[in-house]
Order: sequence, then C-alpha cells, then structure tokens
Amino acid sequence: MFERGMRVRLRDRLWEVEAVRGGGAETFLELRRSDDRPGPRRVTVLAALEPTLQPEVASGLRFEPGNPVRLAELHDALALTMAHGRGDLLAVEHGRIDVEPYQLVPVLAGIRQPRVRVLIADDVGLGKTIEAGLVLLELARRGRADRVLIACPAGLQDQWVDEMRFRFNLDFTKVDSKKWLELRRDNPTTVSPWTAVPYAVSSIDYLKNNLGAIQSAPPFDVVIIDEAHHVARAYAGEGRSSATDRSRLARVLADHGRELLLLSATPHNGYQESFASLLQLLSPHLAADDGRLDPEVVRPYIVRRLKDDVARGDPPQPISRRYPPQPIEVHPTAREKEIHQRLRGHSKRVLRALRDTDSYYVQAFALEVLRKRALSSPYALLQSLRRRAENLGVPAVGHTGRRRLDALQQYRGDTALPETELLTVEELGLQGVAAHLPEEDLREEQRLVGTLLQQVEALTPGDDSKLTRLRGWLEGFRSGRRGERVIIFTEYRDTLDYLEQNLGLGPLLRIDGTVPLVKRRAILERFSSAPGAILLATDAAGEGLNLQDACHVVVHYELPWNPNRLEQRNGRVDRYGQQNIVEISYLYLANTRDEEILQRLREKLTVITKQLGSSSDVLGVAGRSDVIDGLLEDLPEQELEERLERAVHQVRQYLERSGALVLMQGMRNEQQAEADTSTARELARWLLPDFEEFRRLVTSVVQQSGGRVTGGGEIVEISPGPLLTQYPQVPAEPFKATFSRAVALHPANRGLAFLTPVHPLVRAVLQRVRTRLYDDGARDRVAVRPISGEDEGWLFTFVGRIVSDDRRVLEEPLVPVFVPHEEGRPGKASQDEGLDLKRLRQRGVADANGAVDKAWHKLSGSFETAADLAQAEASRRLAHRAEGLRAQLSAEADRLNRDLNRWHKAELAEAERRFSTSVGDVVQLGLFADMGNEGFHSLEEAKTLVDEEFDRRRQALSRGFQVADVDPAEPVGCVVCVEA
Repeated sequence: MFERGMRVRLRDRLWEVEAVRGGGAETFLELRRSDDRPGPRRVTVLAALEPTLQPEVASGLRFEPGNPVRLAELHDALALTMAHGRGDLLAVEHGRIDVEPYQLVPVLAGIRQPRVRVLIADDVGLGKTIEAGLVLLELARRGRADRVLIACPAGLQDQWVDEMRFRFNLDFTKVDSKKWLELRRDNPTTVSPWTAVPYAVSSIDYLKNNLGAIQSAPPFDVVIIDEAHHVARAYAGEGRSSATDRSRLARVLADHGRELLLLSATPHNGYQESFASLLQLLSPHLAADDGRLDPEVVRPYIVRRLKDDVARGDPPQPISRRYPPQPIEVHPTAREKEIHQRLRGHSKRVLRALRDTDSYYVQAFALEVLRKRALSSPYALLQSLRRRAENLGVPAVGHTGRRRLDALQQYRGDTALPETELLTVEELGLQGVAAHLPEEDLREEQRLVGTLLQQVEALTPGDDSKLTRLRGWLEGFRSGRRGERVIIFTEYRDTLDYLEQNLGLGPLLRIDGTVPLVKRRAILERFSSAPGAILLATDAAGEGLNLQDACHVVVHYELPWNPNRLEQRNGRVDRYGQQNIVEISYLYLANTRDEEILQRLREKLTVITKQLGSSSDVLGVAGRSDVIDGLLEDLPEQELEERLERAVHQVRQYLERSGALVLMQGMRNEQQAEADTSTARELARWLLPDFEEFRRLVTSVVQQSGGRVTGGGEIVEISPGPLLTQYPQVPAEPFKATFSRAVALHPANRGLAFLTPVHPLVRAVLQRVRTRLYDDGARDRVAVRPISGEDEGWLFTFVGRIVSDDRRVLEEPLVPVFVPHEEGRPGKASQDEGLDLKRLRQRGVADANGAVDKAWHKLSGSFETAADLAQAEASRRLAHRAEGLRAQLSAEADRLNRDLNRWHKAELAEAERRFSTSVGDVVQLGLFADMGNEGFHSLEEAKTLVDEEFDRRRQALSRGFQVADVDPAEPVGCVVCVEA
C-alpha cells in the first residue's frame, strides 16, 4: 500500500513517506513534512491507527511537453523501486558480487512463494550467506524487508554485519547485552529496541535468553537463522523430540517473522524427528512430529545443492576442485606407542566391564576425550590428564546425568563447539567418574592416570614424532613451493598453543574462536600478504573463516572423528571464489589402531556421503554411538565395520522412510532451475535502466539537488549537497564511490562506496525523483520523441498495484501502453506488453526538425481520448494479472490446507498412540514442545488442544492467499511519438 517517495495526507497536511516498516495491520510509516507550514519535520505513525491517513493520487497528465530526460529519470526511478512481479529478479545485480546462476535458485524459489519460507541447505562453501543477501535485496526492492533480524552463532555476528554492509549496502547492527542497554537508554520506554534497530544481527544464545523482548516487539519482516541445525529439537527416542532453549527461540522467531530463511549445510543430523522440527518452522504442514514427510510437499521449501551439482563461469567449471587427500605418515616412537596402547587397553577393560551399567556412558565420555586428545598432541592429552587426576581426587559431584548426556550429544554433534564450550563439555565428561566407581576401581583409575601423567610429562617437543614430521613436511613443501601459504587445522586450542610455541617456522599466525572479527580480519590480511605464511586455526575459528582468496593448501594436524567437521574445515578454502585446485593433507599416526580403524571408517563414509548426499553424522550422533563405543572398547575390526554398516542401514532406512533421502541428495533439476533464473533476469534488461543510464540518473539528480559529482573515470567523488543529506543515512561529507561492480570488487577498493539502488544516497535520489508524480504542474511528465519509420502515437505509462487480503503488495507492475495515431485519431490500444516495454526502453532525444510543434499540431487534440483508451487497456492488463494471481494463490492455499488436514489427523493419531503406550502420568507432544506446554494428563485434553492449534494454523495460513484489491492504474507519464 505505502512506499518510499509516496505522498500522503495526514491530519490535513502533506507528508513524504521516507520508510515503511512492518506490514498489514502493523505498518509503521516514517514521514517527512512536504509543506512549509510550522510543526514537526518528521513523524512515525502506525498506519492502522490513523483514520485521516490517505495516499495522495498522482497529479493528472496534461499535454505540456517537457524535458524527455526528466521523464526517463522518473520511469527509471519507478522501475528501480517498484515491486513488479512475483517471478522476476531485478535487484540481484545490485550486490558487490559476480552473480552465478546457481546462487539465484534459492532467490527465485523464495520470491515465487506468497511468503519466503525456505531452508537453504547448500553444501559448505557454496555461499549461503551471499544467497541470503540476494534474497534480502529482492525483498527490500519489494518493500518487504524493512525490519530484519539475523540470528546466528556468536562467532559469526561480526561477519554477517561486515558481509551485508560490504556486499549489499545493507547496514546491520550487532545487538548484544551492551547494545541493548544503549538502545534502552536512547529510546522511549514505549519503543521496542527491536523497532529502533531495523536491521539487526544477534547471537542465538543471546536471543534465547531474551524471548520476552522479541515477543513484545512488532513482528519482523524477515528472520534469518544461520547454522539452523543448532535450533532443531533434540532427539528423544524414535518418533519423539524434546524442546531445547534454542528450539523454543526458533519457534518464537518463526512465528514472529513474516519471511523466514533457514541456513545450514548439515540440516539433517540423522534423526528424522529433529529434521522435522526444522521443516515445521517454515510451515507446520511440512512434516509430522515423528519425521514423516512427503518429498513433493517439502521440495518447494528446501534448496539443497552439493558441490558436484553446480558449476560457475563460462564455460562452466566445477565449484569444487580438489586433489584426493594425501596422508602425511607419522611413525610414533616406542614411548608414544606405549601411551596409546595403555590408553586403549584401559578403555577396553573398563568399558567392557561396564557395558550394561549406568556408569557406561560416563566412562565412555571421559575416555573418548582422552583418546581424541591423545591423537591430537601430547600437550592436549597432558592438560586433560591433569584435569582427570583432579576430578578423581574430589568428592562425587551432584546429579548431572541429563546434563552430561546433553553434553555428550553436543560433543559428538555436527559442528565444532567454541573453545570455551569445548573445554566446559570436556570438563563435564571428566567429572563424575569418581561417583560411578567402586573404591577398588577408583584406586586403579588413579594409579593409571598417574602413570600416564608421568609418561606424557616425560615427552619433550623433541620427542614428538608428529611435530617433527610436520616440521619436515613444511620444510620440504617450502623448498619446492616458495611463497605459498598453508593453513593448519586442529580441534584443540591446547594443541594450537603447543604448535605456536614449538613449530619453529614462520611467518606464523594464529586464529582461534576467542579472536574478535576486527583482529581476525587483520590477521587474515597479514596472512594473505605474507609469502610462505603459516596460519594455525581451530575448528571453532574455521566456522565463518573464508580463505579461498589467500590459500588453497590445508593440513589437518589431527582428523576429526566426525566427518562433517572435516568438511567444515576443508570448506574454508574449497569454496566459491577459489581459483586453484585445493590440496588437502593430514597427519596420520601409523601403527596405532585408533588411526587405522578410523581411516577405514572414513573411507566407508566417503562412499556413504556420495550415496546419501551427506554422511548424516553416522559416526557421531550419540544415539547411534555403537561405532565410537566399539572403537573405545577395542572391538575387532570386522565387528566395527559391521556396526558402521548397521548404522548406515539405519540412517538410510530413516531417510527413506521419512522421505528425506531424496531431499538430502540434492536438487534433481538444477539445470532447469538455473535456466528459470536466467529467464527471470532477462526481464531486467527491459524493466531496468542499463549501467550508463543509471549512472546518468544519479549524477544528474545529485547536481540538480545542489551536490557535486567530480571525476570522469570509474571512481568519482560525491558531495551530496544539503537537499540529499536530509534523507536518512546519506553522508554529509564528500566520499569516493564507483558505479562499476568490477572496480568495487577489486581488493584495493574495499573502502570505496558502491552505488547501487540500496545505497543511502541512491535511495534518496530515487525517492526525490518519485515525488515528481505529485508536482502540481505535472511538469516533465509528457515528452516528445522524434521517430522515423515507426508508428506515431502516444506511449502512456501507469503504475498498478495488486494487494493481498493482509494488505501486502503482491505485484506492482509499471505498465506501458501504446495508442497509435491512425487517420487523425487514436486507434486501438496495443495489447502487446512485450513490444510496449521495448518502446519504453527507447530513449528520448533533443527536439529534431520541430518535433514538439508537430506533436502539438497532430497529437495534442486527441491526447485525452488516447489517455482514456490507454487507461482502459492498463486496467484490463492489471485485472488479467490479478485473475492469474488469484487462481495461483487459491491453488497454493488449497494444497497447503490439504497437507495441513493430513498432518492434523496424523497428530491426533500420534496423541492416541502415546497415551496407549505411555508409562507416566503426563504425555508430551512434539507439536507443543517449544510452546511452554508441560504435557497432557488425558487424551481428551490433548485432542482439544491439537484441534485448537490446527484451527489457529488454518486461519494463519489463509491470510495472504487472496487478492483483496486491484488499485486503479495510476498515470505516470506519456512519451509522444511523432515523425520528425
């Protein structure tokens, strides 16, 4: 309904709309005074509460030919700010990126929906952040992204702020506890801080502790949840899931945001119940609580491409190019072998003795920590042994069974924990052992740990075969590859400390999860510019670390037990933008059974990944821990492989039975999807100004507004002038800028402003031009175009709006209609929309051979008649578009309702099943797990609430799926075509 640049009348005064936030009944307008009467210059109002608020109608057209350049500027400004249609992509060219067709597939998938609700599940390194930014650009152009919240892991907040500002001119603010207090202080108590910050980034863990503030704020236009697998409900037994603080947050955000993007390279952790909880955030009809789903129903809501599915460039080249991983074989010394054998023997003896006891998982957790750290470095093992010794000497801790089980799931989960959390979780794993051991076994445990401590403390860096082998490998690499850089990954900060102190080669740089983004960026710049540099990094630092421009050689100091984490590491360099073939190496402890068995398991998992599209965390999920536990128990190799095959079979059955397998294997129609994006982009050629036209538009309006544009090359200096600096976020001081994407992308020009329609200065320019629609004299909205060999006549332009029942603009086309001049009078209006659009893209020229006089003589008398004919044709086209939209929306609503009815029945059946098999007095349903419901005491109570919940969902689903209004075609201008 309302757009930037529109004029409105409020309380008998004229205002210009500067910003629109929210939508429907909660549309907030930021207004700027348009007249010279005394009073406030700016106000913010809730449109629904202002009965006198009315949009001003554009002033009518009169045959008073003016400047054709100013009319072209008006058409261009409208084209760059209007919503247009549901199936076009017009804003994707406005980012600081070289757009690849595959990156537009999720954009088009989302824009085709009445509301964007999409899970982007692309492989690591394909650019999910960029794809989300492109979606935001398209939504912003349509006026559907004025309030955006990005929820992400804490370590990624600064990266999101930086990427959105640099690549898309979207100015996000990081909201943490300090910023929240600042917003509270600077705004009235009646204003939610979430309203005061239109574009916000905040950590998942900060948000989960502040749910009330989110619920009391106006709904967000767009919510993005990055690394969305963190917010899935936890597996709680087959067919069941349990709520967590993060999953409750996700439910609140999903219900409090109109458009929702979920981003995750690993959305399916092997549990269909957890995966279902993610899908239900997008729309409740997509999956049942027990994980069953229909792939054809879900497919429009998920975009998943594996690296082998996509290509870039012309001719197309695979995104991922890497050599097979190369082992760097390490031969441990006799002393090192003895340490590994002692640990292995101890694990085997203890765990087999505890196999069917409650103590088993406590010991398994502790021993897994020690075994993994032993494979990393002597120093990492030493730190854990010291903590183990301390915990064996203290009284038993209180009951932490559930907490320890949750910690074990985190430890064996998909992603790397931040270093502080990793230490906390490992500490929890090492605690409590004393409480589970009889006195005799406790003394034996103390004796063993004491012996191991002595052995490990006796090892010096000079005795460490792994460190020695890495140093030798690096020296050989440097001698043959002078100047090339290497990144070395490790899971543990202890090992990072050890390498930093003892590797002895430089230049040596380091990043871990505690390094803030500003310092991290400085380190990466030093790494990128230092020939032969070595970067030491932890897994946690690897999340969000983009090194494709700096490096293509990766060394894993130890291999993670979870293959998904390995891919997260490799994805730091093997990602979009990498120009070289990636080289991956890993240190491998030969003649140690742990490494040999893990190596065999990894080989099998490589095959599984290709079959399933993802390893689905077969090796790591705690509920399927047979493989890890079997390794700790030192089972025979054949039995371990059988366990792995059994786990794979279970995962495959899960995926096939739930319907998720075909989704996780990637898109079946990638080529067709990319072809669709090309068709959608083609519309931009006719709807939008080209590069030079855009540059002239901005330059001209800046100069008309009292500013200056100096410099004739690719880089210019802009002084906006006093009129434009009145608009929000327009710099008051001169600044250097470019209109060229190629110049903006050059690394040396990172600080240069890139002028696109979302840059504050350009937004002000476009807004200022749009106000010409309301000039009383209608100046420069009619222009004469001299022609030769073409039809004479009138090319009228109109703006039309098709509005949904929740007052959202569904489509907003710019409609050109040509009326020919035939035998002295207007002929039948053209019905060829494509031809009329091409006529509009032809530019006016200076008066030639008295064209204006000829137009007055031949075409002025029939101007009003031609305008009426054009108006009628524009209205017909709008009605036709509305009818098509109405049918499309109705079909979508019917399909969603059918699916919702199906899941309603399934939920009632699930309630009956749980009550018939429950043991306790209270039964919980996953549907309500994230809503604070404590459970049900009777089947009737459960069914009543299920019915009420699905009725609520049907009502919510119905909103936005109907065409409510088709606004009358509003005249913009007219190009009078006359033979010169």
